[in-house]
Amino acid sequence: MPLNLWNVGFLFALFVQLCVGAPNGSPYDSADFSEISNSIRIDEVPEFDLLIYTQRWPITACYEWREHNKDHICGLPDPETSWTIHGIWPTKLNTVGPAFCDKSAVFNVSQLSAIEQQLEQHWINVEKNKPTDSLWEHEWLKHGTCAAQVVEQLNTEAKYFGQGLAWLEQYSVGAAFAASSAIKPGYNYSLTAMNKALYDYYGKDLAIECYHDSKTHLQFLNEVRICFDKLLQLTDCDGIVGLERIALPSSRVATVISNCNVGKPIFYPAMVPEKPQSGDVAPEKLFQMLYEVSNTQNGEGAKESYEFVEVIFA
Repeated sequence: MPLNLWNVGFLFALFVQLCVGAPNGSPYDSADFSEISNSIRIDEVPEFDLLIYTQRWPITACYEWREHNKDHICGLPDPETSWTIHGIWPTKLNTVGPAFCDKSAVFNVSQLSAIEQQLEQHWINVEKNKPTDSLWEHEWLKHGTCAAQVVEQLNTEAKYFGQGLAWLEQYSVGAAFAASSAIKPGYNYSLTAMNKALYDYYGKDLAIECYHDSKTHLQFLNEVRICFDKLLQLTDCDGIVGLERIALPSSRVATVISNCNVGKPIFYPAMVPEKPQSGDVAPEKLFQMLYEVSNTQNGEGAKESYEFVEVIFA
């Protein structure tokens, strides 16, 4: 509900009590404040600006998952080199969330029976140690319950997940890369080249997210985020926390939204690397990426180009 004068007065009184203590001398603790705050906001409609439709490269997601724990195993689509869905995330510009907008919501997988087989292939849970539907449950309770209160086309489980599948068919990152005839798994690419291929296909500024491997100090293509407004129209992905707009002065597409290092190549893996056994070569050698940089001149001026060399894992 919107704040009125009573709300403002109540919050001010609460603030005073938090500072000086309750009448009996015992100050409110953080749990008390959180409970009261939640009760004030419970009827508010969640505010957000964007719907971030996130596609993930499951091979990188698997590699990252395995790196967290040696006992982790992966679930991958068939074929493995298929872009899959991570989620649809309502997001306020320059803010994380909103999230978990309906605390009473319960996930009911039976509502997805008509599309469950498609979800198992295209909205796959890479973390195979967990139940198959745990990713769907998490995405619905955290993000779907917020979208549902504002966007009619997403106001049920079936609509929310069905829209994700429809968008994958229409806006697949794999199709965008294939259309460029230049970006394919198994090679290294510059951030500039990837961004150009995506911009040429979508006509909007998408967000490119890299996984930075702390052991090898290499960066892997991990996710691509496509943004829609609340009318489900494509829009630029500005204002996503953790990503920034980076200048690309030598590129026709002048900027990119990313967390990737623009000065280093990005590996787009074609398979999940095998874990090195004891006595094998060091990981930084195993994952060494060979490339060279040269300057060429064309009608658009000097450009950075990489010699794309397929990475072979021992």
